[in-house]
Amino acid sequence: MKLPKNFFNLVRVILAISLAGVVAGINLPLSTLTLKSWGISSSIIGLAASMMGLSAAVTTPFLPRMVNQFGQITVLRISLVTLPLAILALPLFQNLYAWFLFRFIIGLAATIIWVLSEIWINSFAEDKNRGRIIAIYTSLLSLGFIIGVLIMSFTSVETFGGFYVSATLAIVIAFPLWSMKDIGDFETPKNVSFSEYLFSSPILMGSSWMMGFLYAASAGLLPIFALPYVNDDYSAASRTVAWLASGELMLPLLIGWLADKYDKRKLMILLTSTAILVLFLIPVFFHLPAMRILLLFLLGGVTMGFYVLGLTMLGEQFKGQILVSANASFIFFLSIGEVLGPPVIGRAMDLFGNSAFGWAMGIISLLFLSVFYFTRTLISRRH
Repeated sequence: MKLPKNFFNLVRVILAISLAGVVAGINLPLSTLTLKSWGISSSIIGLAASMMGLSAAVTTPFLPRMVNQFGQITVLRISLVTLPLAILALPLFQNLYAWFLFRFIIGLAATIIWVLSEIWINSFAEDKNRGRIIAIYTSLLSLGFIIGVLIMSFTSVETFGGFYVSATLAIVIAFPLWSMKDIGDFETPKNVSFSEYLFSSPILMGSSWMMGFLYAASAGLLPIFALPYVNDDYSAASRTVAWLASGELMLPLLIGWLADKYDKRKLMILLTSTAILVLFLIPVFFHLPAMRILLLFLLGGVTMGFYVLGLTMLGEQFKGQILVSANASFIFFLSIGEVLGPPVIGRAMDLFGNSAFGWAMGIISLLFLSVFYFTRTLISRRH
């Protein structure tokens, strides 16, 4: 059987990002539950969780020029060294404000690694199999996240052992990526801004924002929402994130296959409608273990589905050197969603109670669907 073009490069990049998923799977619930054990409110925990999204939003506007000036590999290697050092700093500085800073730095390094990896994946993939390759990438990323959550559930919040495991794995990420080669200079047109990408590709950038909002809010605050349902068992609360990630692992494979064959905009409407239904049902049925698993599985799947559809549309719409600017814009709007999601939903939980975790995200999803439908109708009339 003939292997796809650039097969081994794809394997190296996807392997590294899968390991990054393990690191994220340990860090996200562990950081949330550690801050909860310190008596920090959901609003502040949400704000701390948004630091990684904020760093991504700050980084992406400058990334194309940074990479052109210093080279892809140099920027990548600096990030690969910075990531484990910043994770190690968390248990060494047990202070809320220090954690804000170090989580910002973690997000900075992780963003650069992720953006460059996704640019390489989209560059190595071909249009005929792009949706499936991206689905495999997101599914293995989610598998890594599940493994990370399971590792975290066997560590103690008090000992910080999970952070040391996470930092060690962050070092391992460097091995498959360290010897990657540049794919050429990135075009950085002076007259193209992120706002222009938003107006030229509103559905694409909107899907990115939606994924960032839902992913950061659900992964960051789910352990807090779950605590009352598992008798305040921190390990059991962290494992609920694994059910979320299991949907992110399995459903994107189906969504990627559908994206290669059917209208992606209709798929976007289907995903958003499913997300709205699931989010409104979560507070009602979360006390039932079987329904809890099903709803979290579906929520994780549709959340990652936004990402699969968005990246697939990105690779089809933008080619060559301009891809990095488009990918940076895609990550920028995703980051804005990540910045807003945890503090907005965390504040809603503080004001209106634990059940706001579900219905507040459901209302945001409903607003997105309304804007999406309006934008789609407007674009159709223009054409």
